[in-house]
This record gives sequence, structure tokens and C-alpha cells, in this order.
Amino acid sequence: MTERRLYAPSLPETGGTVKLAEAPSRHVRVLRLKVGDEVVLFDGRGKEAPARIQTVGADEVVCQAGPPRDGGPRRSRLVLMLAVPKGSKLDDCVRMATELGVDEVALVLTERTVPRWDPDRAKSRIDRLTRIASEAAAQSERSDVPFIHPPEPCQAWLARVPANALRVVFDARAGARLDAFAALPEQVWCAIGPEGGFTDMELEAFRGAGFAIVSLGDLVLRVETAVPAALALVRDRVADLLQPR
Repeated sequence: MTERRLYAPSLPETGGTVKLAEAPSRHVRVLRLKVGDEVVLFDGRGKEAPARIQTVGADEVVCQAGPPRDGGPRRSRLVLMLAVPKGSKLDDCVRMATELGVDEVALVLTERTVPRWDPDRAKSRIDRLTRIASEAAAQSERSDVPFIHPPEPCQAWLARVPANALRVVFDARAGARLDAFAALPEQVWCAIGPEGGFTDMELEAFRGAGFAIVSLGDLVLRVETAVPAALALVRDRVADLLQPR
């Protein structure tokens, strides 16, 4: 059975009860995990703990965790802010993002977003995307599955970006390139716009939220091409910092 890994930023030093946040709790329900199932909790800073699901409620999931252990080298947590694309492109983007190591996909509603989600169908669509991510994770031999967040307006997501995150938005008309990272970031939030790109007002909102606005080159890419190109570039910048000196 595939080891299920769940993000828990605060692990008790000697083990104990861990209440999962909204995203990993939803993940437990989507994957149909149940009381008694064994999982691994990881904090994103190099520690992990064996755990067992204690309760699965409508609003929260509680695990009983053992003492944390060294989970290997620290790596940056990668969050993709993705403007919801049309048709089956979203399936492809989620699949490729999973294969490229994204930890969370935050679906974004923008002024130029064409698809409009029916709130009554949102849960079933997120469940389907999570299954696609789960299959991609298994194929690429990942031991965890990214969290897929339901669509929210761009401004709502900008308000949630953690203070310790490195922030970058890719725009076809930008002149700057993505610079090398000065130090290994705890999190990288990477934004990809809709067909037609983010509006000038949205780009100003990103800039005001501390995002660097950079280009993927001198060609205009479709969203399903921009996603793997951007993520590969970010991963390359992170990998440079993990190489032995």
C-alpha cells in the first residue's frame, strides 16, 4: 500500500495528538482513509512522524503521532497558484504539477477566467482532481499527493501567502527572468495566469503582495505548456541550492 503523507507544520516534540488543517483533513476524506489507518505526518522542514488516524469528522481530522524523526534533507514547499483553465487542460495541469513535485494547487478565479464552477459540483470536481493527482503521484513514485484547493478569487489567495514564502508570478509580457535564489526558501508560491494572462490590475495586486513578475522567455505559451515550464524552472533554482559546494 502507498504510504500516505500528510502536511502538519507543527509536530509535537515527543509525539501526541495532531489536529490537521482544513486541506489535509479534506485530503483524508477524499482518499477515503479511516480511523486506524497509518499515515506519515511531515512538517516541510525535514521532520516527519509516524501516525495513526484517530478521528475523522465532518470538519476536522485528528491523528495520534509518534515522536518526530529526521525525514531527510529539507526542501522547499511548492505551491502552484493556477488560474482555472478551460476544459480538460486543468486535468493535464494537475497531473503535470504532481509529477513535478507541487505540494498544493490553489485554483484561482481571475477577471479572464472562462470556466465558472457550480458550487454544488465543486466538491465532486475537487475529488476528481485529487484522484488524478493520486494516480500521477503513484506513477512518479511520490509518497505524498498534492492538496487541490477549490477556486477562490485572486485577492483571497494573495492574502493567504505566508510571510516566509518566496513569491513569483509568470507573465508572457514581463521582461525580467527568474533570478537564482539567494537561499533555500521555506515555501515557493508560483502563479500562472489564464488564457490571455493576468490583467494589469491583477499584476499590480501581485506586485503589491511582494511577487516578482518574470517571463518564461520570448514566446507566448499555452497554460498547459507554461505550467511544466515554470515549475521546472523553479525546481532548477531550488536544486542549485541543494548541490554540494
